[in-house]
Amino acid sequence: MPEALINTDITCPYCFSELTTSVDLSAGGQAYYEDCQVCCNPMQLVIHIDYEGGLSSIDVQPGND
Repeated sequence: MPEALINTDITCPYCFSELTTSVDLSAGGQAYYEDCQVCCNPMQLVIHIDYEGGLSSIDVQPGND
């Protein structure tokens, strides 16, 4: 069974900074907003979980659209 809380790297769609964020895998697939730690713009993160409960992918999109 995978770890419930993992850290993963994402890229801000505004300033293109590389950031680290925590993802709670026990919550399943989810979508939420998080502000960039560098430029403070909102990003929408869509978490995709694989069939084994691990992180499949993260889609990061601008949160102002």
